[in-house]
Amino acid sequence: MDGDWARRCAGRGFVRTAWIMLDWAASAFSTVLITLVVAYVEKLVFADGGWGLAAGVVWAWTLAAAMLASAAVVPWAAAWADRRDAHQRALLLATGIGAGGLVALAAAPPTAQLAVVAAVVAASVGFDIAQVFTGSLLPRIATAHDADRLSAFGFAAGYAGGAIALVIATAVVTAHARLGLDIAGGLRLAFAITAAWWIIFSLPAAVARFGHGDAARHAETPSRELGQFAASLWRAPRGGADREFARVLGGSMLALGGVQTAISQFSSLALQQFDLDGPALVRLVLLVQAVALPGALGIGWLSTRLGRRPAAVICFGGWILVLVLAWFVQTTTQLYGLAVLLALVLGGIQSLLRAAVAVLTPAGHAGVSFGLLQVGTKLAGFAASFAFGGLQVATGSPQAGLLALVAQLVIGWWLVRRMA
Repeated sequence: MDGDWARRCAGRGFVRTAWIMLDWAASAFSTVLITLVVAYVEKLVFADGGWGLAAGVVWAWTLAAAMLASAAVVPWAAAWADRRDAHQRALLLATGIGAGGLVALAAAPPTAQLAVVAAVVAASVGFDIAQVFTGSLLPRIATAHDADRLSAFGFAAGYAGGAIALVIATAVVTAHARLGLDIAGGLRLAFAITAAWWIIFSLPAAVARFGHGDAARHAETPSRELGQFAASLWRAPRGGADREFARVLGGSMLALGGVQTAISQFSSLALQQFDLDGPALVRLVLLVQAVALPGALGIGWLSTRLGRRPAAVICFGGWILVLVLAWFVQTTTQLYGLAVLLALVLGGIQSLLRAAVAVLTPAGHAGVSFGLLQVGTKLAGFAASFAFGGLQVATGSPQAGLLALVAQLVIGWWLVRRMA
């Protein structure tokens, strides 16, 4: 019996399904973050502002703090995982930290403003670290354009899982009175349920046999591992595989940092400029999830059929168009139209760049490669989120940071334009 169980856990189908389920599980946090959590923070916890700042600024800078914390922690965790071939253990630990942050958010009363902010930061950092090791496991189970296909299936599953989890969480909030709770209590219960969803659907990855990474020489400490790998990319000769990988890695950092910032600020913009209530914001995000699912699969199909370059042109061009049009959005109808356009390229660019990094990653350095990707992404996102908050204070316009995001995407595209 034990032998049969071990063979099932090592089977190709089970392992790939377990990996896809990681996106399904973790996306519950990302959808709840940009709907119920942002509404909870801006409309309840900081309804009258806090620490001399408007609610929108507190939210933007909370995300900036989470990005900065991720940038500080991720590279050391990634280097440690590479040295010990402990990617799976690191993934499970990060998932526990992220879900634990959501439980802490559920446990803290809305009057405990600092505790609420700290819980959001902890959950976000756990999510970020888990994404690093989800990506670093991809080269073990898929190669070449099969990685594009599997990455696209993962993101598609993420949109489906995130949507279902959001519907369940929203139903709990809607039924708060029947449950004997006030609206804050209903939201906190929804956060706890989301944490349980994240943990439960990550369990298959705890028993799946992902195998071992490629053998490679490693430094004595994580700090040296990180430094030596970064230096090798910096010194890579022109025309070599390492130089091409460095370009794709750098471009992906800028692009994903801009994309993640845009996604997080999209909900805040809808709340502030269009004064959407919680249910309206949830409907908007569910629309995005529904359109993004076939969009991610479509980009994955295009990448495997025609190559990554044509797919990248569509993804980057679509995102730049979304950011330019966002400046001119004036009505709720226009906002929904923009959301549909955003959804079409939302998962595609993330899936495409994750697969490209996985395929080009040097042997034995998947953890530190995705760690550097996450660090660069969070630093780029930190700068953009900080600019959003600062420019809103200076100009009073929540749209003022759009030009910075456009610039990041243009530079990112220039760097990755040659990828195979």
